Amino acid sequence: MIYLNNAASSWPKAPGVADAVRQSLERPPCDVGRGGVVEGDPVNKCRELMGHLLGVADASRIVFTLNATAALNLAIQGAPLRSGDVIVTSVAEHNSVLRPAEKLRLERGIEVEIVGLAPDGSLDEDWFRRALARRPRLVVLTHASNVTGRVFPIERLFRGAKNAGALTVLDASQSLGLIPVSPEPMNADIVVFTGHKGLLGPSGVGGLYVGPAIDLEQILVGGTGVRSDLKEHPREMPGRLEAGTHNLAGLAGLAAAVEWLKSDGHHIATVARRRGDSLRRELARIPGVEIFDQDGDCERVGVVSFRISGWDVGEAGTVLNQSFEIACRAGLHCAPLIHPRIGSSPAGTLRFSASGFTTENEVGAASDAVRRLAKCAS
Repeated sequence: MIYLNNAASSWPKAPGVADAVRQSLERPPCDVGRGGVVEGDPVNKCRELMGHLLGVADASRIVFTLNATAALNLAIQGAPLRSGDVIVTSVAEHNSVLRPAEKLRLERGIEVEIVGLAPDGSLDEDWFRRALARRPRLVVLTHASNVTGRVFPIERLFRGAKNAGALTVLDASQSLGLIPVSPEPMNADIVVFTGHKGLLGPSGVGGLYVGPAIDLEQILVGGTGVRSDLKEHPREMPGRLEAGTHNLAGLAGLAAAVEWLKSDGHHIATVARRRGDSLRRELARIPGVEIFDQDGDCERVGVVSFRISGWDVGEAGTVLNQSFEIACRAGLHCAPLIHPRIGSSPAGTLRFSASGFTTENEVGAASDAVRRLAKCAS
């Protein structure tokens, strides 16, 4: 199989991840506060590693969840908002941002402003500045589009947001592990991440970094293994925002992935972006193939979205998978608002997404498969 669906979930995983998960399941559980063995706590080990990766001094501000969706819900629904407050976000966002924001609009009277794109595919910064003039309480932006791969200038955008008095939330689901992410220089109060994409770890593990001045409301409460005498959920971080048993095997796998990325991450991230660029160039040479957001003068992760003239994107994706053994994705990619802006509505796009393990031979084979489909339809 040629695996080009890394924006959905990476494969292969970093070396050592599978062994770490297996070993965690084979030995007695280690979960501080809940008994079991004392040594080898994967939760605190992973917390320290994630803090180091993000360049934050206090690892207790790293909160673990099951995935980025859960983390974004904690950040958005837990933000200190009241009726009439404004959330600013963009059309490039995943439903994990758009749906919590819509829930707040419907249930709590929060106003939501969704910033569009400029003609070149970048975020419309004039629109963004007008939105900031409304003095939003919360600004939520993705670091990189999971549809076009475009990386947005978060440091500049969030500087303006903070000057307007907003709390800033960065969705780094498509960027962490592929491009540098550090909250303070990026003006991000909260950074949301997932383990199974650019970090090359297992699924079922994600989380968020919460800045030291931020107190999110407790959306999820319950067992913590410590301070069980309290009627209320503990207020101290990180337990303040964590409840229930951790995914110990998943965190052991994520820790192994982050440790490997510390030594090989720069190389693997560079290769992923290069392979994405190669896919974009090769596909652009094929008659009948339209690439979306084709402006080449911007930073991207290894994602390219396209369609083939004469083919339904869903049908083309099925043929690529079943006839050519190419794993890719077709459709809206859980980011419905960007498609009318880039011209891919209503069906969405075919999406190839490379990783640092993608080879140039695989890029060539995938491009040849698309060329054959395009020729069949001509």
